Amino acid sequence: MSSRWKKAAVVLCLMSCIVLEACPEVSWIYAAGQERTDSSRADSAEEDGKQGMSDSGGMSGFSIDNQNIYEGMENSYSRGYVPKIGNDNAVLVLPLQAKHKVSGNQITAALKFGEGENLPFVHKNYEKEVKLKYYKARKQGKKVGRYLVSFNLKLKKDRYNGSYPVIVTVSGQDESGNEISQEFTVYVTITDGKKAGETEGAQEGGEDTVAKFAPKVMIDSYQFSRKKILCGEKFTAKITLHNTSNSEPVKNMMVSVTPGENVELLGRTGSSYVQELAAGGSCDLSFRFRVNASAPRGQYSIGVTMDYADAKGGTHTAEGAMKVSAEQSVQIQIPPVSMAKTIQLGETVELQTQVMNLGKGKLYNVRATLEADGLTPSGAAFIGDVEAGTSMSGSMEVTAEGLTGTNLYGTTQGKITFYYADEAGNEMTQEQTFETDILSPLSGENEAEPEEDTRQWWVIMAVIVALLILAAVIFFVRRSKRIQTGGGDVNE
Repeated sequence: MSSRWKKAAVVLCLMSCIVLEACPEVSWIYAAGQERTDSSRADSAEEDGKQGMSDSGGMSGFSIDNQNIYEGMENSYSRGYVPKIGNDNAVLVLPLQAKHKVSGNQITAALKFGEGENLPFVHKNYEKEVKLKYYKARKQGKKVGRYLVSFNLKLKKDRYNGSYPVIVTVSGQDESGNEISQEFTVYVTITDGKKAGETEGAQEGGEDTVAKFAPKVMIDSYQFSRKKILCGEKFTAKITLHNTSNSEPVKNMMVSVTPGENVELLGRTGSSYVQELAAGGSCDLSFRFRVNASAPRGQYSIGVTMDYADAKGGTHTAEGAMKVSAEQSVQIQIPPVSMAKTIQLGETVELQTQVMNLGKGKLYNVRATLEADGLTPSGAAFIGDVEAGTSMSGSMEVTAEGLTGTNLYGTTQGKITFYYADEAGNEMTQEQTFETDILSPLSGENEAEPEEDTRQWWVIMAVIVALLILAAVIFFVRRSKRIQTGGGDVNE
């Protein structure tokens, strides 16, 4: 029996080895499938906003999709992707997946080149907006959300073979308005150029030709004439341009601005001419704009293009952009609060408040408070959030508790303060003043008694006068009768 068991065990071992040899990728497929399952969960709209924190404690913005192949790619990143080279161009593709929800489902991607004399790239400003799109994954067959960053890099005709780093910077904002920025390095491999050490030949005088870079103009900084830009208001943008070359000047430069959506260019033209910009020099240009009054609160882009020539007459183009944040102006109307002209000590009255939002932005945490000597409110009148084009009301109870000092009664002056915040979180206030008299609780009875006494006095006087008139009439009637009958003395 033992020999039979041994033979069976040997047979089983041989069969398992054959299976493993026939399917060498079983374990890899399982691992890859498990990894793709995790990534596909991260691609769903619900999971985009639920990604965790990086090991360093900060939010890790994006990661490369190294499993799938997209348009312009021959291999995935896990299989050693390199940008395609052809027709003096290099096509760089970087598929990114966001590890948390990105505001507007849009990011900004820009390129930077490394330092060196023999870089193969034609220098330009590379920057573009990339939106989230959905692509079909190869293995699962389901669609995944990706930010597909793609650039077409122009290569120099006289380029050298080698592997050159290109830094891709991506930036955006999360739903809370926090900035997200991350850099990725992709290597472009040149194989159709010259070998290192080759030269163009000797110049006049026997010196070798040294590769020189064309001067590059970039936006050094920009600032606006207003600290807070409101939709519908005019503002001036001052742009500072800088020639990054320390040896070559820039000539015949034409600078043009292209306002984006909801931004209006003011003035006759959106272009400005600079005759010459010295090596390492800077210049300032100004343009006037206005964000449309109906535009929602947000950040808007203004494109800037610089067309110029170098010292040898070669033409170049550089591009950049300005970002302007605009807010909606607050337009609020608060009707006067009706306060009683008199209020008795100990009496409680109810005040009604109302707020009308006439602007295009929402108002937050609208409330009203009352302050006055001798009057105590039950609390603030909380109105709440008021949508654009609507009105809301609130109320508070106020009790008269008497003036401070020796006299509890008299005239008191107070104020009602309304508090509210705009969409940017800026808190504002409006005040209303009022005046009222605090009276004694017995003041009503004391005033009624004199009126009642006065009426009684007039009644008594009327009765007395009536009695006197009646007595006089009776007297004259009797006297006339006596005279007629002769029964009495006329002189009586």
